[in-house]
Amino acid sequence: MKSSIIKVRDLTFKYNDKKIFDNLNLDIYEGSFITIFGRNASGKTTLAKLLIGLYRGEGYINIDGYLLGDYFKDKIGRNFSFCLDEKNPFDTVSDSLAFSLESLQYTKKEIEILIKKYSQIFKIENILDKLIDEISTSDKIKVNIASLLIHKPKIILLDNVLCKLNYNDKKLVIKILKDFQKENKLTIILITNDIQDTLLSDRIIVLDNGKILLDDTPKNIYQDDTVEKMGFELPFIVKLSHNLILYNLLDKVYLTDKGVLDKLWP
Repeated sequence: MKSSIIKVRDLTFKYNDKKIFDNLNLDIYEGSFITIFGRNASGKTTLAKLLIGLYRGEGYINIDGYLLGDYFKDKIGRNFSFCLDEKNPFDTVSDSLAFSLESLQYTKKEIEILIKKYSQIFKIENILDKLIDEISTSDKIKVNIASLLIHKPKIILLDNVLCKLNYNDKKLVIKILKDFQKENKLTIILITNDIQDTLLSDRIIVLDNGKILLDDTPKNIYQDDTVEKMGFELPFIVKLSHNLILYNLLDKVYLTDKGVLDKLWP
């Protein structure tokens, strides 16, 4: 049976007298990788800010067994890390990587070992002493995500940051996230405006005007044209699959280039 690491119950939230969510209910399961997708102003970033406690609504949010609020803020913060943009308040890359470890009272030697390990994983070992303001946006995102993962939280939330990575860095970061999900049962919440990113996940939630319109696996969601009828451009490989099905070259929708190539040229 799946275990919910985040439970949202009867969440209602208004912003400037406009109701964004009205009795929203949502379960996010431990070790899952979900993408939350939707048009601009669909409620994605508002939901992110509610989940991390920047906004407060009616109803309740339970994270890893604790009700979200001031009382359990430290307990939740230990296991729930987030990245909303490329901004970083620290002077150097090393400072950013060390911060959470210092807060959790790791020893100086432990911090040195972990910074070395994670800088190698993220391929940022050559910029450790650089000022944050001196590095590229793509490197800033890598540093921020490395800073989230370095103390092995249970949950991370990324709000529209993968799109700011260059091609090679994005491939690297996706592999790292997938490895962490598999090896550490990491729960990943990816909020995105890029429908291509939905193919990375185990589960897609499509928001529209504060309501969940679709909630299913990528395989089930992209088997038909429901998303396209909602006005979204389908991911390239999904659209290609639909077109090849029309010519009887495929018998189902594939979600990866490899899947299509293996079927066409076994």
